[in-house]
Amino acid sequence: MDYQIDYMKLAINEAIKARKKQEIPVGAVIVDKKGNVIAKAHNLVETRNDPTSHAEKLVIEKALKITGTRYLNNYDIWVTLEPCIMCASIIKQTRIRRLYYGSEDKKGGAIDNGVRLFSVNSKSKLEIYSGFYATKSQELLKEFFKEIREY
Repeated sequence: MDYQIDYMKLAINEAIKARKKQEIPVGAVIVDKKGNVIAKAHNLVETRNDPTSHAEKLVIEKALKITGTRYLNNYDIWVTLEPCIMCASIIKQTRIRRLYYGSEDKKGGAIDNGVRLFSVNSKSKLEIYSGFYATKSQELLKEFFKEIREY
């Protein structure tokens, strides 16, 4: 499914935008069931001085505004890093159809790590796919944190 790779490339481009703004490089994209990109976003925590301004939350807010709906059950989200508990909860509440993510987050992730919000016991119908451009996503994060530690 080559088209899926292109969506993750868009999310990585968003992560690069975040990094240029001295933000943790995480990007996200929302796609409708026809394959149209509905919204793109990247982390803006530092820019907005708001710890909730994660890429996933921002892209979901944009998509909800654009679609005028409360739920995104016909939409997929592509994100460069495994979502945290806050973002995973937002994904669950908006009933997104599929989650595709790049790199695992062993410390802060809530999908395949941590609380595993969508585990077998969950009633959620979310389909989860991981590992898309994981190496590139990890490289962006490692470079970012290496630069921060050097200061």
